Amino acid sequence: MKNMTKFILEFALVMFLAVFTFSKSRLLGNILLTIYFAYKVYTMRYFIYSMKGNRLYANNQTKEALIWFEKASKVKSCRPRIITGYGYLLLKEGNIEKSEEIINKVLNLPLDPPDKMNTKMTLALIQWKKGKLDEAIETLEEVYKFYKNSTLYESLGYMLILKGDYEKALKFNLEAYDYNNSSDVILDNLAECYYFLENYEKSAEIYEKLVEKNVYFPEPYYFYGLIFKHQNEKEKALQMLNKALSCRESFLSNLKRPMIQKEIDEINF
Repeated sequence: MKNMTKFILEFALVMFLAVFTFSKSRLLGNILLTIYFAYKVYTMRYFIYSMKGNRLYANNQTKEALIWFEKASKVKSCRPRIITGYGYLLLKEGNIEKSEEIINKVLNLPLDPPDKMNTKMTLALIQWKKGKLDEAIETLEEVYKFYKNSTLYESLGYMLILKGDYEKALKFNLEAYDYNNSSDVILDNLAECYYFLENYEKSAEIYEKLVEKNVYFPEPYYFYGLIFKHQNEKEKALQMLNKALSCRESFLSNLKRPMIQKEIDEINF
């Protein structure tokens, strides 16, 4: 909001000066407008860089995308949320140290509350990947007191499961479900809670829906496969587990390919 107000006031001032200058000299008016728009393009080049980075990342050209996001982050006028997004992508690619450097840099900037909370959520992911799960949960619980969105519910819901307090995790993920029952990650978190509490029926109900949606991450197929394994339905279990194995492995998940392969090998033994 502050940035928008500043832009409107700046634009209004430039238009006033342009109109005044045009009344004296059309040439000077055109020069003033040209200089202003050239200046805006230069100061907002971070936006062009980040758009190019987004396009490359969407096309799985990750290395090239990160180069452009880094260029954007080094522009003095770059918005904090773009720098935070760059830090998050670095983390997704496993570059914890550089991600932490970027996120700490952002947290030292004057931030609007939403930007600060979103940056802290990325910090929590860094803490988790550095082996500081309790610290990560504390960071997210602090954010939760002041700010709630789907990403917060997804991250904290997952970390509470990793902590192993499944009753607490279930309570939180039921709240997350009430907040947004269309998030595939929130649904998966809830289904995992039911799985670990051995309520396989409720877990399977959620996983059946997620599998029908053909979600892109492996957890629903993996845990649904484990449920079928528990029920001694080996063919269905293998079908789900092989599907899980075909999904892209994420650095921001504790589920890794060897874990999936181990279950497949045990069934095939």
